[in-house]
Amino acid sequence: MAIPIWVAAHSVAARSNGHVDLTLSAPSSTHETSEAAPEGNSGLPDVLLIVTDDQRVHTIDWMDVVTQRVIGRGCRFTNGMIPTSVCCPSRASMLTGLFAHSTGVWSNGRSDDMPDTGGWPVFHEGGLEDRTIAAWLQQAGYRTVLVGKYLNGYDDSPAGYVPPGWDRWHAFAVRNGAYFDYVLRHTDGSETSHGQATRDYSTDVLARIAEREIRNAPSDQPLFLMFTPFAVHGPATPAPRHAGTATVGPFVAPHVNEADVSDKPPWIAELSLASIDRITQQRRSSQEALRSVDEAIDTLLDGLEEHRQLDETLVVFTSDNGHFWGEHRLRGKNMPHNASSRVPLAMRWDGHIEPGTEDRRLALNIDVTATILDAVGVTPADAIEGVSLFGYDEREGFTVESPVTDGSDGSGQKVARPGYCGYRTRRFLYVRYSGGIEELYDYRSDPLELTNVAGDPAQADQLTWMRARTDEQCQPRPPGYVW
Repeated sequence: MAIPIWVAAHSVAARSNGHVDLTLSAPSSTHETSEAAPEGNSGLPDVLLIVTDDQRVHTIDWMDVVTQRVIGRGCRFTNGMIPTSVCCPSRASMLTGLFAHSTGVWSNGRSDDMPDTGGWPVFHEGGLEDRTIAAWLQQAGYRTVLVGKYLNGYDDSPAGYVPPGWDRWHAFAVRNGAYFDYVLRHTDGSETSHGQATRDYSTDVLARIAEREIRNAPSDQPLFLMFTPFAVHGPATPAPRHAGTATVGPFVAPHVNEADVSDKPPWIAELSLASIDRITQQRRSSQEALRSVDEAIDTLLDGLEEHRQLDETLVVFTSDNGHFWGEHRLRGKNMPHNASSRVPLAMRWDGHIEPGTEDRRLALNIDVTATILDAVGVTPADAIEGVSLFGYDEREGFTVESPVTDGSDGSGQKVARPGYCGYRTRRFLYVRYSGGIEELYDYRSDPLELTNVAGDPAQADQLTWMRARTDEQCQPRPPGYVW
């Protein structure tokens, strides 16, 4: 049976609660992914999903192309959020539209203590590769393409392995990603090695491959392209042409190397101060590395404009998680605080999203999945937990969750902490660590998370409510977590 085709119509209205409502009119029918793909797919929008690595929320302001050609022509979501703020769990959630407690992907890889909690092997062995956004869109007739980083641990896959759901494949293999000295695995299972020459800089290589995929894609088939460069994963390395071009200075803020952390959990209170020189260098190299990403996006948008229909393409820009730059003395990620859990998120879809708008709703990585499916009219055969950002729906809040970490966050800092469950709303963050230590922050009065008010009698009712929501929503518990 052929899947019916429809053209979405949207209207945009400002509301008093401060978000932009992207209202998707109900199609005459939707695409059921269990049915056969249609012959010809005119009328379905192309989708370009760009996911950077470890990018902090405000660094999107350093990207002129994103600012002008995505945000300027679309909408910026100021509360883009990640429930489990580490690479593989976040990417697994974005691919499936499920929280970490539903995917079972809790970490970047297996460990001796928790052998079945993380990385590509858990995703693969759990059968999740058969129920990704790529698989659903492929079944609906899309040409699906991935260029860049897939999942941590994919280097453990069998030689030549390409996941189901992807028509075209160009992913980091052998290593999980790098700027130089890396291997890419391609659609037919073949691999190409790249060295240290200037033209091997991975963001540029991936941009050339992605632009070629756009150019060569059949004109009568809709395109889903997921572009996932390694940048700005540390140590951030700029392309040679951008080295030394940074304009940012030292990172100075009250919560950087926070003077009084007596209200924080003990593993934070025991941390040494972060090196301001190191953080400054990280800021500068991140800005320089993002210049290549910005140029790559420019290339892809130009390719869509020249070879397809950019004005009928849904463009989504985001990151897999944020990153600490010394806030609360922390470096790395995998904590529930703003620096780690907030990410840049912007969307453009000409004629459907009002240019230059801002949306303050909570918008999760799993909501990106739901939004894309909603925009193209695909109803997946499998349940998802994301909420489409088209329409008037607004999350009350969401669970934050993570298992115990041994401190291997990639920053050189060892932060051994217990697992946590918590609940985040636009105004409050509540965290309960394994064993019962609690944090509560009120962003209205304390946007920098300087004062933990979990012990404040004036917040007793709020604490009780958020504790109950956490207990209800954080199910199943993270591995090893004890309430």
